[in-house]
Amino acid sequence: MNKLLLSTLLICGTAATSQNMVVPAKERETNAKEEVVASYYLPKTVFEIEVEASNKKFKAGPYANDAKRFFGTYAESQDRNSWEVTNIRIKKRTEPDPAQHYKVYATYGSTGSLIALTEDEILRGVNLSLGFDKNPCPKEMNAPFPPKGMCDKHHKKHMQEPESKEFKTNFKYKENDSIPDKENAQFAFDLINSLRMTRADLLQQNGDDVHDVNAFIHQIEKEEKELTELFFGKYYTENVKMTFTFTPDKEGNNQEICKFSARNGFEEVSESINISIKKKNNASKVSNPSGKSGYVYRIPAIAEIDIKQGKKSIWKGTMEIPQLGTTESLPAGFFDKNDLKALFDKETGALLQISK
Repeated sequence: MNKLLLSTLLICGTAATSQNMVVPAKERETNAKEEVVASYYLPKTVFEIEVEASNKKFKAGPYANDAKRFFGTYAESQDRNSWEVTNIRIKKRTEPDPAQHYKVYATYGSTGSLIALTEDEILRGVNLSLGFDKNPCPKEMNAPFPPKGMCDKHHKKHMQEPESKEFKTNFKYKENDSIPDKENAQFAFDLINSLRMTRADLLQQNGDDVHDVNAFIHQIEKEEKELTELFFGKYYTENVKMTFTFTPDKEGNNQEICKFSARNGFEEVSESINISIKKKNNASKVSNPSGKSGYVYRIPAIAEIDIKQGKKSIWKGTMEIPQLGTTESLPAGFFDKNDLKALFDKETGALLQISK
């Protein structure tokens, strides 16, 4: 969430004959005698969906075809790679909604033009005193998010990151480990047996004082393991986190978040992880009883969220989504005739309070 500040304060004196108007910004009120003294947006919610996946790799040993001859058992000779989603996290941030942008027409001297906005020009209140929101941004909401320009209408895909340095240095065989001849396989097998015999001798000779040679034994076991992997291969698991931006601007099933498959992971050409959104409340729009446009605010929708990989559900929850709700309005002249104040939710655009 961007840090919210009281950035605009437009003050005019009381005028009983004022006729404030609030109209969509794309429209022009030709009959208005007043001037445009402010404009504001309603907020919309954007999801930052973090997908955490486990990548399990198997690299066949260069001596795999010789395992049966030396160890009496077959070894896998083909590399394997598999992916699995292990966790989903959803963070929400608020942006101004371009589809809900309004202009306020008022004469100078109108109390109703005392408009409080956030730094993003989202409506925060009407006729509020300066400093009403001294701590507008809780610490937990200050998490960094990608800049606004990085997401398109629906979502932004991030390319899969390359293999980590740890994987490259500890998992992949060195260049000189390429497919060897049988004599080198024999040498590796003989060395394994030699290491095993050395380990057994050390354990037998030291008896109760085995702790004195623990470091040496540990090194022997490490070398034996590395040599055995030349026959039976090695395994490596790497956790990858990717974040995708998604704007929930409509209900619907199977809206794509990102590409993902159990074989290729986060690849452009693969299966998909999809999100389904269904509203729980369907409140209808209530018109301004005055017949004139007023200060428009939101009635956010409560929606059920279901994220699936194929037919398998991997995340379910309920969230408040303002742009899927409806709008209502307070008459523009309401605040001139009554010494009242209105406070709106900076994240959902909902009316929180009307007070004197």
